[in-house]
Amino acid sequence: MLTYIILTYILCILGGGLYYLLLRERVSSSNQKTALLSVLGLSLLIPLFFVQSTAFVPKPAIEKHIETVKKDVYILEESVFLDFCPTGEVLEACYQQAITSEDFCNCEDIEKENLLYYQESSIYNFLTWQETAFWKILGFAAVLTLLFLLGNLVFLLWLIAKSQKEERTIEGTQVIILHTHRPFSVASFRLIKRYIIWQEEMEHLSEKEQNAIIWHELAHIHQFDTWVKILVNLLQVLWFANPLYYLLRNDLDRLNEYIADEFAVQKWGNARSYAQLLFKMKTGKQVAVAQHFKRGSLLKERIKHILESNSKRNYRILNFINIVLIGLCFSLTSQYAHPIVDQQIDKLKVYQTLSKHNTETGKTTFCKVCMQKELEEACQE
Repeated sequence: MLTYIILTYILCILGGGLYYLLLRERVSSSNQKTALLSVLGLSLLIPLFFVQSTAFVPKPAIEKHIETVKKDVYILEESVFLDFCPTGEVLEACYQQAITSEDFCNCEDIEKENLLYYQESSIYNFLTWQETAFWKILGFAAVLTLLFLLGNLVFLLWLIAKSQKEERTIEGTQVIILHTHRPFSVASFRLIKRYIIWQEEMEHLSEKEQNAIIWHELAHIHQFDTWVKILVNLLQVLWFANPLYYLLRNDLDRLNEYIADEFAVQKWGNARSYAQLLFKMKTGKQVAVAQHFKRGSLLKERIKHILESNSKRNYRILNFINIVLIGLCFSLTSQYAHPIVDQQIDKLKVYQTLSKHNTETGKTTFCKVCMQKELEEACQE
């Protein structure tokens, strides 16, 4: 599990870097969004094909040490034990300790190559502490994220129940207009049905301006932005310690607004008028309506994008190419990184197992063959 999580971090960081370096602001908003979602989705999907540990290889030679061992028994690669194999004078001391101890192991003949030596390591102790802390924080993040999403869902259900509802068919799409009794920001969301939050202050706008705002919200509905946002927020459970995840999530919000603006401009047919509408909202007129557009510096970016959006066309073939290239890049990276990550985690598990036995028995020398099953089980966790 830990190997899988680390691989998702590596791929997310790699994919995010490629996105910012090659695609951001260089292709259309729709192409950017597809690439960004591909990075997030493939970062989770592709490591699943590499979760089977590659640190286990067949060792038929072990049969000479344990009579009951079958030919298909697997043990850990020798490279995993390099940090724990004694050498030189330490090896001789460990061997003397092993052959003079009556209950050292169950092997008929004790061989030096099968001895493991435990020595306390500040690095491994730190990694053990980090691993324990990571799982605790992961659980805490999962609880907080689920509570946050549940709270938002309860709020939306409450808003639906308390608002006056008006069913409309707009551009062939059935939506429910919610007339709230409190001044909420203009927004849209999609659960089972489609909803647009409406305010009385919007009546001060012209019909074209009102339609532009509706088209903007319809774009969010058509793009399934509500569900996409829920799924992306759920990723915080896994990637709470990944700073690039938060940047990509913010960029996804930006792209959602860009695409909705582009749809509204396409329907209105006048980019400059729509940009003026956004600016008018920002100046404070119809404050309740303007809240939807008040996103700090994002408003300036949106207006700039509206006036320049004609320069970037949306190419569906580019979406396909991006997905294939990202998938290929992630697959090659996983194929290379997985054995390395897996081996380092296996080393940590071996250290933890030896440390446990040292605490229980006080011994520092152990038999690798007799501990084979326990070490394999520890590394497979």
